[in-house]
Amino acid sequence: MMTILATLLSGLLWLGGTGLHPIPALTWLAPLPLILASTRVRPRTALCATALAWSIGQGGVVGYYLGTLRLPVPAVAGVVLLGLGLATGTVLLARVLLLRGRTALAVLAVPSLWVLGEYAASRLLPHGAWWSLAYTQADVRPVIQLTALTGVWGVTYLLLAVPIALAALRASPRPALTCLLVLLLGAGGWSAWSLGRSPDPAARLTVGLVALRQPEDGLPVDEPQGRDLLARYAARVEGLVARGARIVVLPEKVFAVSDTTMPVLVAALRQTEAQVVVGAVRQRAGGASNVALVLEPGGTVTTYEKQHLIPGLEDWLTPGDGEVLVDGRFGVAICKDLDHPDLVRRYRAQGASVLLVPALDFTSDGWLHGRMAVVRGVENGLVVVRAAAFGRLTVTDPGGRMVGEATAGDAELLLAAPTSGWGTVYSRTGDWFPLLSVALLVLAVGGARGGRWPGSATTAERSAGQPAERSSV
Repeated sequence: MMTILATLLSGLLWLGGTGLHPIPALTWLAPLPLILASTRVRPRTALCATALAWSIGQGGVVGYYLGTLRLPVPAVAGVVLLGLGLATGTVLLARVLLLRGRTALAVLAVPSLWVLGEYAASRLLPHGAWWSLAYTQADVRPVIQLTALTGVWGVTYLLLAVPIALAALRASPRPALTCLLVLLLGAGGWSAWSLGRSPDPAARLTVGLVALRQPEDGLPVDEPQGRDLLARYAARVEGLVARGARIVVLPEKVFAVSDTTMPVLVAALRQTEAQVVVGAVRQRAGGASNVALVLEPGGTVTTYEKQHLIPGLEDWLTPGDGEVLVDGRFGVAICKDLDHPDLVRRYRAQGASVLLVPALDFTSDGWLHGRMAVVRGVENGLVVVRAAAFGRLTVTDPGGRMVGEATAGDAELLLAAPTSGWGTVYSRTGDWFPLLSVALLVLAVGGARGGRWPGSATTAERSAGQPAERSSV
């Protein structure tokens, strides 16, 4: 009965603490019931309980994978199985080490398994760092400051280390409490220092964002519906510029243009006092590309081509292969590009302090995908100005503060945004934390395979129905 209750409780906590609209506090608690129960049952029971709990937790996103993203069933099964493997592996490895009395190793090394799983997925799959527990904390600024040091991997590490330490408090209070304090004081000290930083108040610029209702793949500007949408956008952009905007960002794929119709779009949206960034599908004889057009006041048009396309939904488009930096400080990216930390790091290395991002999103994932962009900004010390057609309009500073936000659908924002950023440890060093996690995982596995420490875990193993092994010094 205890195991059943632990399974249901962890499953419900994962259901509420992950997915498209997570409750941050629940994510920290989700593994705790399973880890506590695992030390009182046999390994096979702990494995089955964790697998069932994780499957319950995935109930909120499977429909999104299949319906909204239109991922093939094998791909969805692979994503679910990846999480299932990391969850069961984490619980079982923690169980072994806790039963052997190796509390510090369980707390400090076992979370590395999940970190390496997320990192491997980010490198091997086309979705970048999209699949990470860290984004569940995107609205908790003290927590996401850690990404400026470690990337998202450090947040994932803490999300597993804390519940393991809490589970160990009952049997090994002193080492568990010591580990917990070390982790929380270390992360808390970094967070306190990071939260004390703020952009240069003198380096501010008025920006405007606007998103009107549109189809997903753009309207041709030479057709009646396209001309109507272009006229409405032109009026909104002109109004924002008249009220002081010096940069205006529109969503992704607003219009479909060719070399012949491009001048129509440019003539309608170009402003003499502001830069306008608009997303479009650019059609050419050799195919089509998803682009962000930067319309300069002097008449120059700079084109950025989206580098990271959505598998299945954007297979008909040709990806780009280079970054675009405007005026030496404004980097341009499109929607899913910000799921890839390495692209944003490259922009920071080139001197960018602001990212201008046309985006699309799919309504239900508007909060989650917009917050992923917030985390990219914190990782690299960048301002992010992002306009999503079916998500959120957001402007955030390098510390993750929400300067302005509106829900898309005939919405606009006009505000003074910072334009100065700062370098971070992560922007300079990259993914060093997963490398550290390799060493930690080797220690954890070695501790699990080694002999028992003298006199440890006898009571716990007996309570699980397992005979105690004889210990010797």
